[in-house]
Amino acid sequence: MASRLIDYYPELELSEPEGGASWLAEDAEIGFGARLLAARSGSEITATLAELARTAGGGALAQPLLQALYPAAAAIFPLRASEAKLKAARLFGLELEGLSPEDKEFELALHFTRFALDTVRNALAAPGDDAAARVRSGLMQSARRHAPGLLRHGSR
Repeated sequence: MASRLIDYYPELELSEPEGGASWLAEDAEIGFGARLLAARSGSEITATLAELARTAGGGALAQPLLQALYPAAAAIFPLRASEAKLKAARLFGLELEGLSPEDKEFELALHFTRFALDTVRNALAAPGDDAAARVRSGLMQSARRHAPGLLRHGSR
């Protein structure tokens, strides 16, 4: 009996946080962000975005989502030069001063992933039958929230 109490570690118990499976969403963000950072070609970026759209429930919207998200992803990834990191930070309205180069890249990848997942959610919630219009609406809503610089960049 005493050994059961000694072997009990309450900090190792995983309880579901309030708000449902938010830890699962955070895990997905980290996973997709890491995959985008590792992508070295357009085909790897495309495959990651396609899986992101499917995983988030994009279903019939997967192809229009991919077509909408790829130009933004291709403008950011791969993050090879510091100039590309600065451009990406401006797109997302981020201040990354003081972070290590690796932390900057990871923050940018996480922000893009949040933007992409939010785009999928917004497109799924948009009314109408036209998939492309729903995706455009979702993209604009997400850009206002996560990537204000993308709206300015796109208007040029």
